[in-house]
Amino acid sequence: MTNQPRRPPARGGDISEGASPPVVAVAIEPGPERVLARVCGEIDMDDADELGQELTAALEASASGLDVDLSGVTFCDSSGLHMLLRLNQRARTVGKSLVLTALTPRITRLLRLTGSEHRFTTRARSAGPA
Repeated sequence: MTNQPRRPPARGGDISEGASPPVVAVAIEPGPERVLARVCGEIDMDDADELGQELTAALEASASGLDVDLSGVTFCDSSGLHMLLRLNQRARTVGKSLVLTALTPRITRLLRLTGSEHRFTTRARSAGPA
């Protein structure tokens, strides 16, 4: 992952070299107690696993937990939701917390439609790393 999302090739471009480049990016801001991860772009099946690995590493590096700012997320499919659920479970397993912050209406709707909103701690804004 990079700090800036890469764009997929333009229409008519050569895509025979492999999968599309990721269109999601994460910026990690460590703090003394919690780590803040600002995610932007589209979280889909092509990028959810790699993003999950980066977020898990940020969680592991924190003293008490991870805040994930989702204000820049424009799309999230079931793979992205599953990744967040696994990350939340990992946080609980290691005695830390995961807080989803600055949810977009699309993310809020996804959580509500899937009945998973009660599984997450959410906050309206990200406060920065604590």
